[in-house]
Amino acid sequence: MINEIIKKIIESGLSISFAESMTGGSLASAFTKIPGSSNVFKGSFVTYSDEYKTKFLGVKKKTITKFGVVSNEVALEMIKGLKKKTKADILVSVTGNAGPSTCDNKESIGKVFVGLSIKNSETVFELNLKGSREEIINATVEFAFIKINENI
Repeated sequence: MINEIIKKIIESGLSISFAESMTGGSLASAFTKIPGSSNVFKGSFVTYSDEYKTKFLGVKKKTITKFGVVSNEVALEMIKGLKKKTKADILVSVTGNAGPSTCDNKESIGKVFVGLSIKNSETVFELNLKGSREEIINATVEFAFIKINENI
């Protein structure tokens, strides 16, 4: 599927970048394993901590405090910050909790928000996944690529 995504992005003359938290760089890693990805991939930020989401992507501390780091609002602010930093046409953000414990005593394990912006049209998807930490991360990566492919 990633081969198909890269082909579509190249044909459209677009570029892509990622802002990852819970997935820890898994999106960027899977994407850059494919030949031709360098033609469209601008870069990636792995902002695992709240501090780095704020420092590098401009997520507001107020947003994290009010809604929690695992939220629609944080995923959306990650996209907006990523757009400013990379100027890519396709932007993907991920924030969530893959377990084994809850990150802020509010969100359940398996709750994930995947933000997607293509040519300034922004959408955030909420997932409630089951499984091990690895299964939740892998399912999130697969979901993100499916949504990119469907929306290019």
